[in-house]
Amino acid sequence: MQPFVHKYGFKLLVTLMLAGMVVSVFFWINRSSTLPVIKQAPNFTLNKLDGHKFNMSDSNGKVRLVEFMFTSCPDICPLTTYNMVKLQEDLKKNNQWGDQVQFLSVTFDPVKDTPEVFQQYGDRMRMDYSGWTLLTGTEAETADVAKSFGVLVQKMPDGQFMHTVTSLFLIDGSGNIRKIFAMGEQMDNQEILQSIRQLTSSTSK
Repeated sequence: MQPFVHKYGFKLLVTLMLAGMVVSVFFWINRSSTLPVIKQAPNFTLNKLDGHKFNMSDSNGKVRLVEFMFTSCPDICPLTTYNMVKLQEDLKKNNQWGDQVQFLSVTFDPVKDTPEVFQQYGDRMRMDYSGWTLLTGTEAETADVAKSFGVLVQKMPDGQFMHTVTSLFLIDGSGNIRKIFAMGEQMDNQEILQSIRQLTSSTSK
């Protein structure tokens, strides 16, 4: 045994130390599950459906999920909103809706999406306005806000819009974008819900 220790002891010690470091790093990564800050969210001002101004910074202190959409979209937008409504119901179960978490939907088709049309869309989708704000403005204003978030929008000759499918932004209480999600069929509600609760948990500490 002694010759073995003398011969291989140093190598064994180094191997054990390296293994210990690997295990430590693994547990540190899994324990440190903080979402990275991607960038500061643009501060913008648009109109609520009642005509009052809404400034993004007014909602600081809450975790926000921001959706860019238009109500006449035939597929990806209504599916995204439908999934968000399911998230809304999950957040209500833990009394996080409205007080800790707010959803914002910005239309980049304000010509068709008048306040009346937008309201009807929200009612039809069963949005709960105690924690969900619908925002509009001029076509130039909403296009500028979308662009400031990195959302590419192109109006087509038939009046429909082509837009980036990653148009769903998770913003923390300090106004930092912490995650960007795909919309529609690619949405993972469990991932989004987990990320929201992670941010609300860190905010409440």
